Parts: sequence; structure tokens; C-alpha cells
Amino acid sequence: MLNDLSQNQRRLLLSFFLFALASPMVSVYTNTFLWRLDHDPITLGIFNIGMYAGISLGFLVNAYALRVWQSGKLYAFGCLAQGLIPVLLVSMGASAADYTLPLGLALGLAQGFYWANRNSITSKFTQDARRFRFISVETMLGIVAGIVSPLVIGWFIALGGTIPSYSVAQAYQLCAGIGLVLLIATGVLAHKFVIEPFVVNTPFVRHATARWNQQRAIEMLNSITSGLEVVIPLLVVLLFLGQEEAVGSVKALTGVLSAIMIYAIGKRVRHKHHLMLVGIWVAVNLLAGALFASVFTAASAIAYFIIAGITGSLRWSSFVTVLYEVVDREVKRDSEHRFLYILDREYCLNFGRVVGLLLFILAYHLAPDATIRYGLVMMFVVQLPVLWLLKRLMRTLAHSDEPVAVQEVGT
Repeated sequence: MLNDLSQNQRRLLLSFFLFALASPMVSVYTNTFLWRLDHDPITLGIFNIGMYAGISLGFLVNAYALRVWQSGKLYAFGCLAQGLIPVLLVSMGASAADYTLPLGLALGLAQGFYWANRNSITSKFTQDARRFRFISVETMLGIVAGIVSPLVIGWFIALGGTIPSYSVAQAYQLCAGIGLVLLIATGVLAHKFVIEPFVVNTPFVRHATARWNQQRAIEMLNSITSGLEVVIPLLVVLLFLGQEEAVGSVKALTGVLSAIMIYAIGKRVRHKHHLMLVGIWVAVNLLAGALFASVFTAASAIAYFIIAGITGSLRWSSFVTVLYEVVDREVKRDSEHRFLYILDREYCLNFGRVVGLLLFILAYHLAPDATIRYGLVMMFVVQLPVLWLLKRLMRTLAHSDEPVAVQEVGT
């Protein structure tokens, strides 16, 4: 697959791969660190609400920063800041639990800078018929990193509680430091990439078409599940399977299965298949969640994660490919800057995530046991309207799937 991609696309993929290696310390293990402090799911919910609110704010601030700085440099800044926040969090120790919301907000701001520019750069440098192939390789590399990194980090942290060489706290500090180095390298690789100058006239799309409103609705509903996915599966692992080593092992196992799936389908998927792939993802995970709720054992939890791992790569590869196709058409229609659409989409995405986390906090407050037991089912019931919306949206994107030669895009 790599031979079909341009030099710029391969450079982007290497940057994304390094980010994926560092990502578990930024995302998963910040949550397990907070869990060790008070074992309170509400703490995790509040931290992640702050993070997702911060992402949207970061996107907005980035929009104005693009008046002064190039996209690649802001991308690099987002990488650096993302590495610094976990270092600060683990350095604070037990007192970090008192600053859950501001720490989450600060991490979200950093992620906003990173993802705003990553999405815009990816959208620009993959404008050809091989876009799904690029995204498939990106997903596959992310999965490989998602196999190695969580497994190594999880067991390294867990062993800190059983061997005298180092403590759990020291393990978290070392992992945060390594994550910072990887994120600095991530930024260096892409800091020279440039997209068209962007001047903010409005922070959202003012005259949205029916197609863009459908995309907004899809993002909101899909991201409700994303918000729930941050907390509920993690709690299932922690409560049924163990601590960091279990989290790392489950992440690695699902990563292997997802890598096999995306490699098998990457060269064969065409535009017409995206709805089917998302439908398979929803149906299979809904059944797996129902199985877990019915049996409610460690074995059924493992079965769920195996099934989820096999189908997980179907979701984002298809959703992101459709998103970029919609952005391409909207930009051509009204000549707006593509970043405006990425920014507008981000509001919808993180609004849905915050709604999902608020639903979790409310449900856990009212019925904690039922929330853990039936939460996996609830995550995918939300996705049923998405299938109908995606079907309608894709009718407006009908096109030939004949491949064309990849054109080198200069920086």
C-alpha cells in the first residue's frame, strides 16, 4: 500500500505513527492514573468532559492562530503541549484529583491544536481516489502502535507494584517522559506542512446545506458513543479483568484483531461499501454488548472486547473517508476554507461526546450497577439512527470508484 502513496503522505503517516505510540499515555493511562487516586468513575467522567470541551475550544483558538502561524507549526505546538500535560499530571501525584476538570481542559486544548491541524493537513494532502487507502494504512499503523504501546506501558506500570526496582508512581513518570519525547518527534516531522491561509470570518458554517446538516447529525450521534466509550469499556476492564496490565493486554488483543481486519479489506473497499461496514460494526457490537449484559462475567467481557476488536477498524475508516468527501464537495460548492468545515464538525463531535459523558454520570449516579452492565448496549443503540442518516448522506456523494494516479502535493 505504501508504494501507492506520495512522499508527503508517507511523511504524514510516520508522524501519525509516532503519535499513536505516545497516545496511550495521553489518553488511556491518564485515566487509569486518576482511577488509582480514588476509584471513582465520576472523576473519570469529569476529567473527560473537561478534555472534550477543551478540544472544541482548542479548535476555535487554533482558527484565529492560523492568521499568524502556519498549520504545521501549530500541529507541532499541539504535540508538545499534549506531552507536557501528562507529565504535569503524574508529577502532581494525589493532588491531581483536586484539579481534574482544569487538567482535562488543558489536555483538551492541546489536543484541539493537534487534531485541528492534523485533520486539515490530512484533508488537503489526500485529495485523490486513494484516500481510503491512505486512511487504511493510517488506521493499520495506529493499530500496530495500539498493540505494542498499551501492552508495554500497561505491564511496565503494573510491575512497579510487584518488583523493588521502581514504584508505580515512577513508572507513570517515566512513561510520561517517553511520551513527551515521542510527541516532540511527531511535531518535528510535520512542522513544515502548510495549508491555505485561513482568516476567521465566522467560527461556524453559516449557510449549511442539507448535506452538511446531515454530516453534523451523524457526528453528534456517533460521538455520543465515543464519549461513552472513554469510560464504560475502561471500567469493565478495571472491574472485571484487573489494573493497567489488563488494560494494556486488552488494548493489544483488540489491536491485533483490528489490524487483521483493516489489512484484509483496505484494498477492496469502495465508496458504496461504507454504509455496509458501519452497519456491520453497529450490529456486531450491539450483539456483543447484549451478550455481556446477559452473562456479566469476565469471560463475557473478554468475548466482547474480542468481537469489538475485530470490527473496530470498520468504523472510523469509513466515517472519516465520508467526512473528507463531504468536506471536498462543500469547499468546492461555496469556496469556503476547508478548516472552517473541520472546525464546525468538531463542535458537533465534542458536543456529542460531552452529552455521552453527562449521560454516563447521570446513569451511574442513579443506577451504578445497571450502568456498568447495560452500558455497552446503550452505546450502540445510539448508533441506529446513524445508519439511516449515513445512507441518505451517501446518496449525495455517489461517484466512480475507479482509481487514479496519486499526484505529489507540495508543501
